[in-house]
Amino acid sequence: MFRGSINGLDELLQDDIPKNSVVLVSGAEGTLKSSLVSNLISNYLIGNDEHGLYITLDEDKESLLKNMESVGIKKIDRLHIFDYKDIRLEWRFQEPDMIDVTSDVIDFYRKKYDKLTVVALDSLNALYSLTNQANLRRNIYHFFTMLKDKELTSFLIMEAGLSEGFVYANDYPGCSEYFLADGIIEVGIIEARENVKRYIQIRKMRATRHTMNKHQLIVDEDGLAILGSVY
Repeated sequence: MFRGSINGLDELLQDDIPKNSVVLVSGAEGTLKSSLVSNLISNYLIGNDEHGLYITLDEDKESLLKNMESVGIKKIDRLHIFDYKDIRLEWRFQEPDMIDVTSDVIDFYRKKYDKLTVVALDSLNALYSLTNQANLRRNIYHFFTMLKDKELTSFLIMEAGLSEGFVYANDYPGCSEYFLADGIIEVGIIEARENVKRYIQIRKMRATRHTMNKHQLIVDEDGLAILGSVY
C-alpha cells in the first residue's frame, strides 16, 4: 500500500492512493519532492513483486542515487532509474518530441518487466521545456491520458515558485496538469521567525478520503517521515 510506504502518511490518507492514478507532486526547490517520490515508490515495492520506473530529466542516475542515500532511502532492485543523458547526446542536433520519447521509454520497460505498475517523472517542467510549445496544452492532455491507458500509477514532479510562504504553480497554459491530475500532493516550507519547517499537504486525491491539513515533513534514519499538523 502507498499509504504505508512513509511513516505517518496513513494519518493523511484514510484510504490508499487508487491504482492507475496520476498524482502531481508540486513544490518549490528544496522541499524534498524527489526524495518524497523515490521514498514512496521504493517502500511500496518492498511489499510486493511489482516493478517501478523513475525517469529523471533534471539530474543523472548517479546524482539521484546519491541524493536518495543521503536521506536514508534504500533503493531496491525492482526500482529502475532512467535518465536522458545518453538520449540527449544522441539527439543533440535534433529536436525530438520528448513526450513521445517518454512514452517509448515507458513501453520499453513495460515489455522488459511484466509487472511494471508505477512510474515517476522528474520533472514536468523539464519535459515541457523540451516539448513543442505550439501544442503544449494538447500534449499535456495526451500525456496524462497515455499514463492512464497504460494502467500505471504515476507520480509527476513539478517545480513551483515560492511567494510569501505559499506555493504557486508556474505559468503553464491554464495549469492544465492541476485539473487533469487525480491527486495533488504539495510540499513546501513554512517560516516563522527562526523556526523553519517543511510540510506536506494532500490537496486533492480522487476516490480517497484524506485530510487537507499541512503536516510536518522530516528526514530521519529511515528516510522521510510525517509528523503532526504544523498548526
